[in-house]
Amino acid sequence: MMTKQALRTEYLNKRKALTEAERNKQDDLLLIQLQRVPLLNTQTLFNYVPMAEMAEPNTYFLAQYLEAIIPGLVTAYPITNLKESTMEAFIADENTPFEKNRFGLVEPLSTLKMDPEAIDVVFTPLLIADLQGYRVGFGKGIYDKYLKTCRTDTLKIGFSYFEPVSEISDINKNDIPLDIIITPYQIFEFLKK
Repeated sequence: MMTKQALRTEYLNKRKALTEAERNKQDDLLLIQLQRVPLLNTQTLFNYVPMAEMAEPNTYFLAQYLEAIIPGLVTAYPITNLKESTMEAFIADENTPFEKNRFGLVEPLSTLKMDPEAIDVVFTPLLIADLQGYRVGFGKGIYDKYLKTCRTDTLKIGFSYFEPVSEISDINKNDIPLDIIITPYQIFEFLKK
């Protein structure tokens, strides 16, 4: 068992050590796995723009796949208030411009807010997750706080280039587990029965 901080450091380094070609291959494999998840009834997706400097999986590519197979899918992206550790979802389409904010996060220039209760699927960023569905993010708790405002049946999906670790040692009451973790070679489900 390792702490979030130790895992954050280790897996960020592992991700950054992957070459661009290796990451592209992993993204292709993540897409193949995503195609196995039954999402055709999804009407709304809350995605995030992957940070290249953090070598994040290309969720933009994954969202494009869903937009291609689900007519009328509405996709939103976060606008983050780092001072308050909060975020809100704003609807974006292929015509919506995006720009980097002063913290380096790419956000939509949109005024169409999406109610968290309207979100069917959330693509949730992570560095690594464990076999209980808990994830290690960047340590601000912004996504966990936001996920609490979504419906209980909102599907929370995380993508990882690496298999989950057995357990994160310092999980706390504010941590929200994912429902599905998709890796290049396997899907891990933690759906509540």
